[in-house]
Amino acid sequence: MKIALYLLLVSSVALAPLSGQTNHTSTPPGTATSVSAAPDLALRELLIQVQAISQKSDEDVARLRIDKWKADAVSKQQAQASTVSIRRNLTNAVPDLLQRIQASPGSLNANFRLYRNLNALYDTFSALTESAGAFGPTDQYQTLSSDINQLDQIRRQVAERVDMLAGANDAELARLRSRVVSTASGAKPASSKVVVDDNQPKPKKKPKPAPSQQ
Repeated sequence: MKIALYLLLVSSVALAPLSGQTNHTSTPPGTATSVSAAPDLALRELLIQVQAISQKSDEDVARLRIDKWKADAVSKQQAQASTVSIRRNLTNAVPDLLQRIQASPGSLNANFRLYRNLNALYDTFSALTESAGAFGPTDQYQTLSSDINQLDQIRRQVAERVDMLAGANDAELARLRSRVVSTASGAKPASSKVVVDDNQPKPKKKPKPAPSQQ
């Protein structure tokens, strides 16, 4: 339990806002960090990319004219449902996940949740792109294809970061376990002492009975 609580307290340096401002806050000496300054800069750039592709994809999906596609009613209805789901994800889920990572850059849980969401988003976006290629104009298909390629690259980068954080947490957990085992093996049990009080009076000997006379 103590090991788990310690891991939760391990945090990385604070992440600057997505606007690109430099973070001048220095980490106090001796403070444990799971992400160094260089990876923190890479993370900031990655989150900016996620935000940018999310905004662009939302705008491109909003401009689709699915009602003009050469498709049957069922295919159009499925495509419309996909656009609603994608736009809801891009405008609600993605910004919330980015804020969670900004608040805790070294959180494996926050980074993994972003990765999992990007995977789900990629699957739905891919299906919509295929429908655009089959039923929609060429320019709409090409636009969505460009978006999905960028999204695929970004989700791979997030996957690499999740893998890095998992490795760092495993290494920290192994170090803490080693410390616990080392401390336990080095502790000596308290020796029991017998205290003898020489001042206590010695017990009196009982007098021997006199021999009987016949």
